[in-house]
Amino acid sequence: MNRMLLAILIALIIGAQFPIAQVEGSQPSDLTGVNVAVYDGGEGISSEPRESSAAALYWMFQWMNATVEMVNSSSIKQEGLSGFHIIAVPGGYAYNYYLDLGNSGANAIIDFVADGGAYWGSCAGAYYALEEFEWTEYEETGTYYYGLGLFPGRGVGPIADIADWPNYAMTDVLMNVSNELIDFSQEPATHSIMYYGGPFFETEGVDGITTLATYSSNGMPAMIAFEYGQGKVFLTGPHPEWEEDSFRDGSLWDNQLEEAGSEWNLCKEISIWLASIESANTEPVNLVLIVSIGVLALVLFLIWFSRR
Repeated sequence: MNRMLLAILIALIIGAQFPIAQVEGSQPSDLTGVNVAVYDGGEGISSEPRESSAAALYWMFQWMNATVEMVNSSSIKQEGLSGFHIIAVPGGYAYNYYLDLGNSGANAIIDFVADGGAYWGSCAGAYYALEEFEWTEYEETGTYYYGLGLFPGRGVGPIADIADWPNYAMTDVLMNVSNELIDFSQEPATHSIMYYGGPFFETEGVDGITTLATYSSNGMPAMIAFEYGQGKVFLTGPHPEWEEDSFRDGSLWDNQLEEAGSEWNLCKEISIWLASIESANTEPVNLVLIVSIGVLALVLFLIWFSRR
């Protein structure tokens, strides 16, 4: 009996070094259990915002069953983003974000992503995530460097072929349905999405970037995704969060446009990847260790029972 016990102990020690198998959870259908912070853009949006990109992001993530909270620069600077899984930075004006968040707010976001959080950037939120971007319209034309630097490449916008700034229009984006990062097999090959001055992304020569969609107008990346430190980043030039033919996004002004279909399901697939829900439902299981512990418990019980 003592030899058997010794053998099991040796198996425990050896088995603990080798994760033999994994038990994978099913793919989640929504963002239940995920906490999303939507940055208010320095505009003082209420806890239930209306008529903005931030509003659309707020209601979109609510639709995904996430727990959503509007956060301002003060809370980001003072409390960081502890407890959140995703920060969503809306369309607006990236320079205002730079002024509103300052160095401490920017560093809080960078640290949050590097430590395992996720960043969603729409339009201005995408500009703000860049290392540099070129603005191509009016007296503000030039190259700017005040972004977070999450994406080490460059963005360029607005795209005059789609809409002269400050005009907006629907634009077609071609989905990369064969990308290896996010399953788009149920998505149409083309989405018609609201465009309002966002960038395209120069990804050539930048490692680790997955292009999820390209503009049909110029073939340049319109949506990209990548890892940053331990975290994940999604950037989009157009606005898939806006629902041009529905009031469910909390925005009224854009409903004059015609939309061929919603992009919220697309956004949900991207958000599931951002939140790493699949890894939360996938627990590594060491079969050798589990079996050894069970046998050891049985042997110990038999030893105890035989000595009674």
